Amino acid sequence: MASHILGKIDLARFQFIEKQRGNNDSPASNTEVENDGKNDCKLEDEINFLNAIPKQREEYDEFGQGYWKNLSLYNASGVAEDSQYRDAQTCVPTEYMNNCPTIQRLINEVFNSKYLRMVRARNLIDGMVMPHRDFVELETNVRYYRVFIAIEKNLESFHSDESGVFQMQPGEVWFLDAAIDHAAINFSTNSRMFLCFDFVLEHGIDERVIFNQNADIDFEAQPTYISREPMNEITKERIIANVSGLMNKYTFRDLVFTLSKFHFTHKLTVREAYDWLIEAAKRTNDDDLVIKSQQMKRYLIEHREMNERFTINSWAA
Repeated sequence: MASHILGKIDLARFQFIEKQRGNNDSPASNTEVENDGKNDCKLEDEINFLNAIPKQREEYDEFGQGYWKNLSLYNASGVAEDSQYRDAQTCVPTEYMNNCPTIQRLINEVFNSKYLRMVRARNLIDGMVMPHRDFVELETNVRYYRVFIAIEKNLESFHSDESGVFQMQPGEVWFLDAAIDHAAINFSTNSRMFLCFDFVLEHGIDERVIFNQNADIDFEAQPTYISREPMNEITKERIIANVSGLMNKYTFRDLVFTLSKFHFTHKLTVREAYDWLIEAAKRTNDDDLVIKSQQMKRYLIEHREMNERFTINSWAA
């Protein structure tokens, strides 16, 4: 199932005021938005608090580039430093929520806690999260359902999946199908704070059960999809050849991120970067590079075992 917009929350009810000033001149966007991206809101105090929390090392840090931070607001243990998703029946607030009353009110008013398993604040600044799938190592007899809400405006921030590239506007509630190929990027150095909700649903149940019955949501909200340029085979071949000439153990990780960015601006599949990477590695005649490329594709978008770990940075035999 492709990612899609579920509706939109009026963030003004949660003390968010967006100043209307100018046009969206983002070169990647085909949608005009009358806003310069600046926020004047009390919610900003809570965003600033979350941004001020020191980033802790996380399990999948090396698959992100730039500043990428995840903070556990609700989880199975109630421990703020616990960033691991678990199949658990409990979902309790962490200490961070003591300083985020507005965000907590949003969560309580909008969402049905019966199905909620985890809430995180996520920020990505001047960087990207490389193409991957989540939940590939978890049980398939339940339905893992991930929702995002943007609580800041950022015209240079985008998400992608197998259906295309899209931009989440403040207050929009998006189902992000984390079980298919997807990625995220922020081309700017500005903050891009999101709330990420993980639910567990029974198969076949209506997705709107994640909302409280009296939640005030605009279910007619329309998504912002991004127009991308086509890329011909000659250009693809030139890129692969150039990458092959640059590739070694020391440039490998940077080249992965470089290739992963092309699909945000060109009509390419999310996973195509890995196919290019493998082909470029084969042309180096270095078996270690070929094996690393193939292992990474399998681990990130095909299949991994529970507790299996893969590292880009280590080349130990």
